[in-house]
Amino acid sequence: MSEYDRGKIYPKKKFFPPREKESPGHTKIEGRSYSGNKNESPLKSTSNISEPPKKQPTILLKAREPHVEDVAASPKRYQKEETSNSLPKDDVNATPSLKTMTKSMKLIDEGIICTESLQDYFNENNEFLVVGVVGAHGVGKSTVMNLLSHSKLTETLKQELFKTETSSQNLDSDIKILTDHLEKIDLQSEEKLKPEIFKIETVEDIERGFNRTQGIDIFVTSNRLILLDCQPVASISVLEELIKSETKRTNLVSEFIPLENSGEIQGLQLTAFLMSTCHVLILVQDWFFDSNIIRFLHSAEMLKPTIPNPEDELTDHFPHLMIVHNRAQMEDFSPTKFKTMQEVYQTLFAKSKLNLKSEMGLGTGRLISYLNSDNCGNPINLFMIPEIDLNSHYIYSGHPPLEELVAKFRANILGSTRNPLTHVQLTERTWLLYCAKVWDTVKKSPFFVEYTKLMP
Repeated sequence: MSEYDRGKIYPKKKFFPPREKESPGHTKIEGRSYSGNKNESPLKSTSNISEPPKKQPTILLKAREPHVEDVAASPKRYQKEETSNSLPKDDVNATPSLKTMTKSMKLIDEGIICTESLQDYFNENNEFLVVGVVGAHGVGKSTVMNLLSHSKLTETLKQELFKTETSSQNLDSDIKILTDHLEKIDLQSEEKLKPEIFKIETVEDIERGFNRTQGIDIFVTSNRLILLDCQPVASISVLEELIKSETKRTNLVSEFIPLENSGEIQGLQLTAFLMSTCHVLILVQDWFFDSNIIRFLHSAEMLKPTIPNPEDELTDHFPHLMIVHNRAQMEDFSPTKFKTMQEVYQTLFAKSKLNLKSEMGLGTGRLISYLNSDNCGNPINLFMIPEIDLNSHYIYSGHPPLEELVAKFRANILGSTRNPLTHVQLTERTWLLYCAKVWDTVKKSPFFVEYTKLMP
């Protein structure tokens, strides 16, 4: 029988080569394991053999996942990353440095409020205090503001603020002092050249009836105390300036106001503006007492318009009133005279909404022990600055040293309650915008035009 016939009768079996054993770390699959059904059982066996190695990496991955998350969420590492990332971000997004004032600037000049030039001196701080001052001509308003603007009363500042008439007239001695100390002066330090921040009137200015402060000057101290120095009220020099320039009078006050009343109306507008924007309003007088200034203050309080707000809330702000007697004499510090002054002011401001009883005066007995409530009655915001004579150091004046009085005066002002000016909390920059809104409301108020019809 031939080989061909044998193949037909007895067909040969197909030969499959033996499968190589797979190592535990190596999985090699041959044949039609993923396409056909014939090798289904070998796949099951191979899958059973290679199952532990497949699970091992998954077990390792599962064990690493919480470890990686714990490391990523570690508080120490998070703090390090936060500090390292925050430093460059702060440097990139840092606000520009805040400018510091070295002298007073204009807030209101010729009836126009200047807020754009003051933006760089204000920040987003809401812990600030605004103090304004009003008074007649030559009573010492700028002197009081200079005392508040300096943290300490030095001998140089004292000699500059309290110049005597004899020293100002002795020009030869001034020239000699200038030549002797010219080399010791630091020309780069403006405070040493001009220790006064607000301009002070000289003897020549008083003789000519000229006022140094025009409009409202502003100064911001390092501890965020905003000082507003106002021009004199009921001043002949102010009325003279308005008479000379008709265009200036039209810009400052309304054209419907008579010429003879324009000076007083301008003072009423500025005082009403200070009442709406200040936490503390200082009234300076140099004698007890000027009835015209008291009447003027009551008129400004009456004409002060209510500032509108988006929520239509009727909130009207009235500041603390601080009465300061400048150039006080020795008898003014006696308990009898001080008690009389307090009783008179309590009667004059009995119906006023200005807060006169804030315990900011000398009647509390904290500085001068005998000026207390037992000897002088209920205390009001009455403070006295004595008349200073630099030539008499050893003469008893009946009051504590000027340095102690000024330090107590400054502490009382800084410790006053800061009542909110509006229904929302203001920052320094939003206060500046609020000032522009208040001044626009005051100038457009019809109360001042109607008030001129009642004036003589």
